[in-house]
Amino acid sequence: MATDRVLLPAHVRPVKYSITLEPDLTTFAAPGSEEVTLQVKDATDEIVVHSKEITIHSVVISQNGNSIVASNISYAEKEERATFKFPQKIQPGDAILTIKFDAIINDKMAGFYRSKYFLDGKEKYLATTQFEATDARRAFPCWDEPAVKAIFEMIIIAPADRVVLSNMDPVDQEKRADGKQVVKFAPSPIMSTYLLAFIVGEFDYVEDHTKEGVRIRVYTPVGKKDLGKFALSVGSKTLSYFTEYFGIPYPLPKLDMVAIADFSAGAMENWGLVTYREIALLCDASSAVSTKQRVAYVVAHELAHQWFGNLVTMEWWSQLWLNEGFATFVGNLATNHLFPEWDVWTLFVNDYQATAFHLDGLKNSHPIEVDVKTSDEISEIFDAISYNKGSCVIRMLEAHLGEGNFKKGLHTYLTRFEYKNAVTEDLWQALAEASGVNVKDFMDSFTKHTGYPVVTVQRDGQKVEVSQHRFLQSGEVVTDDVKWALSLRMASSSGEVSTQTVTDKKTTITVPFKGDDWIKFNYGQSGFFRIRYSEELLEKLLPPLKALTLPPVDRLGVQGDTFALARAGFLPTSKFFEIAEALSNEVEYTVWNALSTNIGTLSAIWAQEPVQPQLKAFVRRLFNLIHIKLGWDAKSGEKPSDTLLRSVVLRKLGAAGHEEVVKEAQARYNKSLTSPESLVADLKPAVYEIVLNNGGQATLDTFIRHYTEATSSEDKTRILSLLAQQPTAELTRKVYEWALNSGHVRDQDFFMIFSATASIPHGPETAWAFLKDNWDAIYTRLSGGGALLTRIIGNVTAGFNRKNAAQEIEEFFKAHPYPPADRTIKQSIETINSRSAWLERSRDDVASYPHTQQRTTTTTREAVPSRSAPVAAAAPVANNNNLAPNRMEKME
Repeated sequence: MATDRVLLPAHVRPVKYSITLEPDLTTFAAPGSEEVTLQVKDATDEIVVHSKEITIHSVVISQNGNSIVASNISYAEKEERATFKFPQKIQPGDAILTIKFDAIINDKMAGFYRSKYFLDGKEKYLATTQFEATDARRAFPCWDEPAVKAIFEMIIIAPADRVVLSNMDPVDQEKRADGKQVVKFAPSPIMSTYLLAFIVGEFDYVEDHTKEGVRIRVYTPVGKKDLGKFALSVGSKTLSYFTEYFGIPYPLPKLDMVAIADFSAGAMENWGLVTYREIALLCDASSAVSTKQRVAYVVAHELAHQWFGNLVTMEWWSQLWLNEGFATFVGNLATNHLFPEWDVWTLFVNDYQATAFHLDGLKNSHPIEVDVKTSDEISEIFDAISYNKGSCVIRMLEAHLGEGNFKKGLHTYLTRFEYKNAVTEDLWQALAEASGVNVKDFMDSFTKHTGYPVVTVQRDGQKVEVSQHRFLQSGEVVTDDVKWALSLRMASSSGEVSTQTVTDKKTTITVPFKGDDWIKFNYGQSGFFRIRYSEELLEKLLPPLKALTLPPVDRLGVQGDTFALARAGFLPTSKFFEIAEALSNEVEYTVWNALSTNIGTLSAIWAQEPVQPQLKAFVRRLFNLIHIKLGWDAKSGEKPSDTLLRSVVLRKLGAAGHEEVVKEAQARYNKSLTSPESLVADLKPAVYEIVLNNGGQATLDTFIRHYTEATSSEDKTRILSLLAQQPTAELTRKVYEWALNSGHVRDQDFFMIFSATASIPHGPETAWAFLKDNWDAIYTRLSGGGALLTRIIGNVTAGFNRKNAAQEIEEFFKAHPYPPADRTIKQSIETINSRSAWLERSRDDVASYPHTQQRTTTTTREAVPSRSAPVAAAAPVANNNNLAPNRMEKME
């Protein structure tokens, strides 16, 4: 219940903070003072604030000309609070609270923290902030809750040769004789503490103005400002797009976007001062298409927050999805507007919807809107439910209401609650007023309940029986009273499209299609539910899949639903192979990428089975035709999606042992050692992965040198995420040890070495043993850095196929608790059990599928011949099944 939330007493509230900080970039001390204008609602002799890792020296309250010194300052460390006791009562009305304190510039990437960089060969530090969700209290005593909004005036005293930034522009800047500067910033809009930001460091920048006159800058490491030009262009156009889309001007005079070397998340939407990982902001013309797509989307996501989250803020973290789900949806909306050639909405289904389906198919998922009470609970919900499922149900709602009604409702919501806080029902009310639809009734089943339905369809002439129940990866059928409101869009081979709203558990609808038409249900994949076709209906979809008659997003949907239903035991796994073969003529990146990911999951689970060589042969046959079509080199004028697809195909074939692909990858890599420009960025993931999988100690040493010498975050990220893909467990273990102990891998990046754990046969056992053996060191290093340790725990634990691993994991974390990862651990245990059950249930089905039994001894002459210099014969192919393209998670 909301009454269980751990909130500060409501009888004293801040109106305005005037904060002065003097960060020392050598000692990492941050002495400060603040004057907080208060509204006292009830007479009281104590004030309670949030404070963490701060030493408070003095507290004085002034009211009506009288000053009262606090007689006692006490701390509750677990609750992260400080209590000020006064010798007499403070009366209702206005008051000024003055606090002198010492904070620290920590190394945890949370609160006010330091980030290391190198300039002219020297190690240096900048100071920056990351306050979301509950870490403003690490920088200054405050009321650190989203509903307690106030105005902020910042004064920063810093070395005169440093750039000093905050949410607003400076209004006064004084240089002192001691080599320091005093920078005073304009008052901020009224906003929540988690949106305050300030930075002291060395930067270059590029600058532009939107057509509305807003100044926008991208701050980069010194000497790298050219890498900020792409993000600057995207940012300027996106700010203008949202101004028009929401019908509300951006309310600040400037927007700064800053690349930070050490950053626990992907980016942070601080109002007017947005911070990013370098990989999420910096790129240039030579960067991979996937890198440009990431930068464009993350910029759009953060700028969407300037309205959704900053102008109107959720009332409490239970409504986090109001911030993140909407920013994810409209971030994709803006990206699609700027780059229509990227086919963003099909990418959305391939990425966001698929990820949300996977996580929400677990019993240990959570509702989109879930009440949270403590900091640990809040950190757990920054996940694919709040971001991805949230954005999926918003996309579904927009399709249901229509774009015009949707935009009208958003405008009403944003203007009605600007500079205030809101709850989910406030948004539903605004959208209902705009559309005349009972939005709350339509959406509650998706936002207030865990999971989503599988919709079973059975046709009899023009009648279709429709039934629904909750989908679970385990295949368990849950009997409950939840009835999802379904906007069921259908299309047929006759070209007709029909939509019907279904709210019953089981009903019969009439469709306007001829008896022999095929019907694609959930046409356009806007509905957040899976479709379970009768055998007859699914068979009728095979011809349009083969002929590519269905749009790509619907081909994507059919194969995704088939795979999920096979995994859960509702279909034989061999049916997924049939759908995959029906798509052998496929030409679209998104469909191949989804097939690659799903086959990769299946291959990882069957990695130790006798049928594994036949599965690899199946992959080589399935992907060979598209490989011949694409070749190795980009063609003039080819679509960006073809560039992405080429990498997927090569990685897939390399992992499946396609000899000529392996040889060509090695040849191209060898050439790049003397001619680096010969290997374009878009091919590097495929080439690097294949070479690492077929290498040894010498290859590993070379790639570690590549990593340490790389100067771009794009190159470092690419190498680190692939480095553990070694042919032996011994070499993989060496990678983990190097990452932990060498000093070359930043804390923010350490999780990347575990990203491919489940996809290499020895991965889960090797990673789990390493995590257990080094738990104390890893915990000490990462436990204060947001979700980084939770990510590692999830990557390491979810990839097992043996059932007794679940018990091992449960027992280990009972002895070594880490509360922020509690839900992740439960999800991993559930996933292990479902993987194990799938293997047991479908072992014979997969082994007996005819097309996995064909000969496997010859594989190579189908491929495009090598055009590179000859190299030595390929090393033995590692049993590696990481078949999905390398990319970083898009979530902030």
